[in-house]
Amino acid sequence: MAPLVYRLVRLLFKLSANAFYAIEVEGLENIPPDGCPTILCPNHSNSLTDPVCLLSSIPSKKRDLVRMTAKDTFWRGNDLFSLLIRGVGTVPIKRSKDYNYAKVDNSESFERLIESLEQGNCICMFPEGISRYNSQVAPFKPGVALIASETLTRNKDREDFSINLLTVSIVYTHREKFRSNVLVKFNSPIVLTPKHQSLLKIETENGKRISSEQAIRELTSAMEELVRSNTLDAPNWQTLRIAHTARKLYSGHLGTRISLAEYVRLTKDFINALDKVKVKIESNSESDNSENDSSDDSNDIENGEEKDIIVERIDSGNLLQVYNDEKEKEKEKVVNIDINLLARDLNVYQDLLDSIGIKDYRFSYPKPLSKLNLTGRIFFRIIGTMILGTLAFPGWILWAPVFIAGKYKEYQIRKLPLEDNFDEITQYKIIIALIFLIPIYLFFLFMTFPFIMVTSWLMPLIMWLTIRWTEDFFQAFRSCLSLTKLLSLPEEEYNKIKSVREDIKRRVQILAVNELGLPDNPENLITKSRPRGMGYFSIKRRRKKDYNEVLRLWDVSSYD
Repeated sequence: MAPLVYRLVRLLFKLSANAFYAIEVEGLENIPPDGCPTILCPNHSNSLTDPVCLLSSIPSKKRDLVRMTAKDTFWRGNDLFSLLIRGVGTVPIKRSKDYNYAKVDNSESFERLIESLEQGNCICMFPEGISRYNSQVAPFKPGVALIASETLTRNKDREDFSINLLTVSIVYTHREKFRSNVLVKFNSPIVLTPKHQSLLKIETENGKRISSEQAIRELTSAMEELVRSNTLDAPNWQTLRIAHTARKLYSGHLGTRISLAEYVRLTKDFINALDKVKVKIESNSESDNSENDSSDDSNDIENGEEKDIIVERIDSGNLLQVYNDEKEKEKEKVVNIDINLLARDLNVYQDLLDSIGIKDYRFSYPKPLSKLNLTGRIFFRIIGTMILGTLAFPGWILWAPVFIAGKYKEYQIRKLPLEDNFDEITQYKIIIALIFLIPIYLFFLFMTFPFIMVTSWLMPLIMWLTIRWTEDFFQAFRSCLSLTKLLSLPEEEYNKIKSVREDIKRRVQILAVNELGLPDNPENLITKSRPRGMGYFSIKRRRKKDYNEVLRLWDVSSYD
């Protein structure tokens, strides 16, 4: 049975993770029960937030105890997260990069992990070996496979012995944003037994036991492929961006009516299709040179050589002109889609939407909304915003120290190098919340001492509902801004943009059906109704048209 400290820390992680994010879990049936030696192998894109989300997603009935691993530098500090990590019995792992890339000795830690597996426990290791803010999963290191090899070798005479390598794909829609979505998907386990002779170590002439390099490499590659196939793994942020645009054009009004898991799978399909080309952004000043280069690229592509496509960032007027020129060339193509040209058009179309501040679905109507209709909608959005703002204002006062301190810390981190620090934004926001909330709660009780029997439960309720009202406030305010911009958009320009959209959508539809095997009617992707839970009072409920929306004044469509 897990120690009491472990249970308390795990509960704290669960509360923190589900307050900061809306977490959706898939594949719980793939988690082996207690008593089955298991190695959890997740991707690692969000520093200490990854184990927090992971532990909060595994039911204690499935695994009472998960032995985590973490870099040993956490044992040098006394900050809150370091204390919590040590409190759950985490095993320290030395990383070469923390010791000036000198050779490190992890034999003692590996021995603890192997003994834990032999006792039927579950351990967690991050095969990437490093947390990184990147669009792509890093190549897996062989540590997990080596531990599995050693454990199998030591238990090769036990016929009933097996190890489950349970890969986990963790997907953040926006990893550092409050109230964004997270998918934790437990993939089908890779079950290893002593019958896998190639994984057993062999004894050399000098008495040492070594593993087969090929077997270790193949096992590591299989784990990596499982994780990559179920994440938004893209070669660069630009490919991910236009894949999101393609998904929106294909799926239409599905929005959050499909599950987050289906949303990820659908976007991943378009990433795979667009991964055939590389999208490179050039400034307008370089466009003249790129025109000459692009003709050479086309010849190379026809000859079977892959080249970068040059995608210019251009304003809406140029987009419409460039698009009309290319439309004539594409008119005759009904089945075979020029993926290079489609990638270019998806990119400039999304640039256009970002520049005018209007969402794609606003151009999906058969005809533009009338000025009277738009004015009426704006009026009701303003009334709704005022009501929601009034309801949320007392809670904003209580939350203010947390949000101010969190934004200040984020500002400091964003001034540091991108690769090494952006993945730490969320963990510091959660730490700040944990540090501030208790003093805020005690101060509120002190100020309302005569009514403490009421305020002791009323304050948490107010702060909880404030999150709900604030999400609805931003959604209404964001919608009001979008409708106002739509109202000011000339009807002629609206029709031109809609014409561009319809043709790009037609090509995306052909790509989706003919190349990706997706249904002609996206509504068929809705396999089950979404659970409502506690309805309006559920912390997971959001009025969102798309998973891309987060608690902020604008939608996120651009990536780093």
